[in-house]
Amino acid sequence: MNSPSTRPSLGSDLLASLMVAAFSMVVALGYARVFSGWSFVADMVVIVVVGHGVGLLLRRLPLTAWVAVPATALALAWTVLAVYYPETFSWAFPTSDTWTVLGEQLTAARQDFRTAVAPVAYAGGWDVLAAIGLAVAVLLADVFAFRADARAETLVPGGVLFVFVGAVGDERLRLATAVALVGMGVATTATLRGYHAGTGRGQPTTLRRWPVAVAFGVIVALAAGFVGPRLPGADAAPLFETSGRNGGSSQVLSPLVDIQSRITNRSTTELFRVSADAASYWRSSTLPEFDGTTWRPPEDKLQRGDDLIAAAPPASVTRNKQTITIGALGGNVVPAAPDPVQSDPGLPVDDDTSAVQVDGSLAAGDRFNIVSAALVLDAAQLSQPTSIAPPDPIFTQLPDDLPAIVAEKTREVTAGATSSLDAALRLEAWFQGGEFTYSLEVRRGHDKSAIESFLTDRVGYCEQFAGTYAAMLRTLEIPTRVAVGFTWGTEVGDGEYSVLGRNAHAWPEVWFDDIGWLTFEPTPSRGSPNAGSYSPNITPAQDTSATADEIEVATNAAPPLPRSGPIDGGGLDLPDFTEVPDTPTPAPAPQPTSGDGGSSVWLGALALLVVVLGAPGAIRLARHRRRARSVDDQLAYAWHRATNAVASVGVPLEPSDTPLEVAANTARHFPLVTRPMTSLADAVTAATYRAEGSSGFDTAGTYGASPVRDCRNWAKQIDRAAADSMDWQNRVRRYFTTRG
Repeated sequence: MNSPSTRPSLGSDLLASLMVAAFSMVVALGYARVFSGWSFVADMVVIVVVGHGVGLLLRRLPLTAWVAVPATALALAWTVLAVYYPETFSWAFPTSDTWTVLGEQLTAARQDFRTAVAPVAYAGGWDVLAAIGLAVAVLLADVFAFRADARAETLVPGGVLFVFVGAVGDERLRLATAVALVGMGVATTATLRGYHAGTGRGQPTTLRRWPVAVAFGVIVALAAGFVGPRLPGADAAPLFETSGRNGGSSQVLSPLVDIQSRITNRSTTELFRVSADAASYWRSSTLPEFDGTTWRPPEDKLQRGDDLIAAAPPASVTRNKQTITIGALGGNVVPAAPDPVQSDPGLPVDDDTSAVQVDGSLAAGDRFNIVSAALVLDAAQLSQPTSIAPPDPIFTQLPDDLPAIVAEKTREVTAGATSSLDAALRLEAWFQGGEFTYSLEVRRGHDKSAIESFLTDRVGYCEQFAGTYAAMLRTLEIPTRVAVGFTWGTEVGDGEYSVLGRNAHAWPEVWFDDIGWLTFEPTPSRGSPNAGSYSPNITPAQDTSATADEIEVATNAAPPLPRSGPIDGGGLDLPDFTEVPDTPTPAPAPQPTSGDGGSSVWLGALALLVVVLGAPGAIRLARHRRRARSVDDQLAYAWHRATNAVASVGVPLEPSDTPLEVAANTARHFPLVTRPMTSLADAVTAATYRAEGSSGFDTAGTYGASPVRDCRNWAKQIDRAAADSMDWQNRVRRYFTTRG
């Protein structure tokens, strides 16, 4: 650490702090790979500014590290709590309610971590967990840069966090964030080298080198962005897949929708609200292509069939008018009841996936108006429907190597079926009949071994049920696809539904000529509310474990003005939405009353780890401060530190050696430190044998440093060089065993 006599100028200190803060902010932007949208950025900016700003202020006072580091840590902790739980504060201080809410949300995030797949909602414990991770990285970076005179080492805490986030995140901005991190890391390291090169004259080394540092960082970043993706193997599959924590090799999920973390995430966070004429499964997207491993959107444009709803008489069509208000839902797809036929201007429906897409990303408070329509099926239509003319051949395609058990079991279950509807109902009843168990504790995916395991073990969750059902019907040449979206949610008012993370769902849809796509439900304990006319034995059902009082509203932001204007009715006698219903009032956020103590165990373990790791250094520093009060004591300690360092790298020393003999041995066996060791030996010899002793060694010279300070710096250089020459095992062993 710089002493007051060599403390850099305010401009140099401020610039170095800004560069380190900029690096921390780039690390924070890496959270874009785990969170949908950008709502996290503002909170991360506050944490970065507070952490590095308080660090700068306490350095300029100046305060010792023993005071400044704990004070910065407390400031960061207070900031995190104040940002996320301000309603639990009393007189600007956290209360017991603050710790209760924090504990429960961290516990929820811990429990969801094993099954969650990015992107997740920036809420429900994930937000504060991300803030804590960044706060720790900011604190360590500031300490390394300005309290431990580090250069490149300053980047390590943030780099570790960035790599971890990238390992569990998705592909969003993967290259861009990595390039930004490399460039800013190079510029920050170069700036810190200039900062620590400042002398007692207060030379503005940092200010002079800053343009070069930034230019060098930009050049390296551009080179990395250009060369990296072109290296051999850059597009290869990862050696170890980290983004699917349950070991599955595929998912019945669409890259167009943001529910990847929610099919197995039991979150009570409100994703959106729907005010509708009738409850429904809210569909986000459909996935028609199946290659034996994954259900996904089609690679090529599909053929379009006849618009059965538009061609039908209005009396045979039922409509469902919906107003959807976004909460914590991310992505760019608005869930809606099947099949959307009318919407706000600027909400196109993708013909291949039935997804209602917005231009940009969804944000809390966005509100959309959609009308969905379906045919009213009569007995004649349901008597003997056929499934021989789907809109596109893709809906019956199967891979050649599909396990034989799929077709065999399908023929066994549907034997005697008189129509495609009869076959679909028999297969649905088989899955729902009690032989299968709904469970989240299973491997994910629909690769070949996963399908065989599912049909053998008969345990799974909606992903397995929906994908396997659709594949089985395709073995009978019956057109199918998989839909992803949400069950109708918790009713919080008359015709108003709060849709939570735990309502995410997947289900199959089956094609019938002159009817269109119908929803079926093979997952036990689930049932569509609008399938009664053709599947009367399946009762509408969903996850009802969350009550209205338990809904976690992710934001209190008021919705923007609605997108208004007349809507093209598409040939139907449907009203426009010039007048939009009042915005649903969000349910109040819960006030947890108790926690399970899991987070306390985590925090206690972390505190114990910090104590264990920091104890050796703290003990050595305390001994040094206690012993090195006089100039003679400081010289003795510097010599002791230097000789211990060179001895640890193999320099032979004898108790009878004079300082000059020690310096000569060091020059032969460890020449890297010849100059500082010789200078230190000369100073110790002079202080020992000259008539005045060490008198005057504490007087600053022409360049601002005193002889005793020079001795301490030489000892520090020798110690650092010795540590740098060791491998990491010996360095760790030396840290924990050297008495100092």
